[in-house]
Amino acid sequence: PGPGKDSLSTVGSDRSVHATALTHEPITATLHIVQTHDIAAEEVAEVLVQTTTRGADILSDPSKYQPTTKETADHSLPYCIAVAIADRAVLPSSFTEEKLKDPRIWALLPKIKVVADPEIDALFPRVKRAIVTVTTTDGRRYTHQTDVAKGRPGNPMSDEELIAKFRANAEGVLSPERQDQVIEATWNLEQYTAAAYMQLLVGEGLEE
Repeated sequence: PGPGKDSLSTVGSDRSVHATALTHEPITATLHIVQTHDIAAEEVAEVLVQTTTRGADILSDPSKYQPTTKETADHSLPYCIAVAIADRAVLPSSFTEEKLKDPRIWALLPKIKVVADPEIDALFPRVKRAIVTVTTTDGRRYTHQTDVAKGRPGNPMSDEELIAKFRANAEGVLSPERQDQVIEATWNLEQYTAAAYMQLLVGEGLEE
């Protein structure tokens, strides 16, 4: 956006990942660790996720360690954590049939342990805390606590993250050129009528 304009990410809440809500804080904490410390999937020896009882029981039962469908995978906390480590993002493409067979994901799944934390339960639902600890094969250990998932008020996505999310969702639907047009129009929304903006979205051109 131009000078003096607010980022669109400050306007409201937006999910930064494509999975069920209780996975968001654990994913945010995991991404912080692997991105901050540049940890590759092959370097991970163990991952400990401390979360709510609901997160540990519903999203991490034995079937969630062997997801075979999109519906199981996007409700599997271990799978989402494995994807976050391997790809450093959780996108719509994270749940395709091809991705569900990714050997990097399956190599990580047994290394992920999800446990219920009574102190976290006591805070829920007012605070949806997650604590993630990643131990590497050479003995390094990193822990990060997240109380607010990326994309929520208090932890907004950056403009760059919003654009990356839009492009991930639009891939295969809009051409890169059309994506550029939509992004440019969105940053300058006040210049267009509602009808003109909708025409751009549906591919009928732009009338000012």
